[in-house]
Amino acid sequence: MAGGKVSARQKMINLMYLVFIAMMAMNMSKEVLSAFGLMEAKFADANEATTNRNEAMLTDLKTKAEEKPMEFKVPAARAQKVQIVSDKFYKFIESLKVDLLKKGEYKVDPKTGKLPFEAMDKTDILDEAWFTGDRLTKDGEKVMAALNEYKTEIKEILSKDEAYRGESETFEKTFSTAPVPNKDGKKIDWLNYNFQGYPAIASYTKLTALQNDVKVT
Repeated sequence: MAGGKVSARQKMINLMYLVFIAMMAMNMSKEVLSAFGLMEAKFADANEATTNRNEAMLTDLKTKAEEKPMEFKVPAARAQKVQIVSDKFYKFIESLKVDLLKKGEYKVDPKTGKLPFEAMDKTDILDEAWFTGDRLTKDGEKVMAALNEYKTEIKEILSKDEAYRGESETFEKTFSTAPVPNKDGKKIDWLNYNFQGYPAIASYTKLTALQNDVKVT
């Protein structure tokens, strides 16, 4: 605002204007936080549905492997390996989500069965846990190590058969951890780009979305 002498009335108007703007920003922030919460709920529902489909398909494959071993024994064995590796990484991600809620002291409302989305605005939980300066903490390194281990194990399974080349390429794109350019064109490490500086509900939602990618695999 311009300088110079301002009357008491104008000062009051200016103050009210600032309060109004702050309230607008706060309300918008709550709407955004709620939107992330709704997205997280949809991913969670999708994960449950995909789990059920996966179990049905694996059961069908096992049955076919017994009935027609020449045709289905190898694919069934590979599917089971993918399941074991994926379940391990899925549970690791779940442990990150549990830790995030614990550190933020966020609890599910027993009446609604939902997390307090609008209150999950802290940005320092994962920032302090995973990042230090321009490097990763030991916990941050564990996250990347677990992700890279999962990628290596899945690609090793898919590499056993040339027929899985397309799936392998799709998998690599889905779980790419290459540096990502920010709005200024500067390349940022994958973990920093996706999780540093975000409110807790956004990070929680991203972790659930990552679990969805695992289930789809």
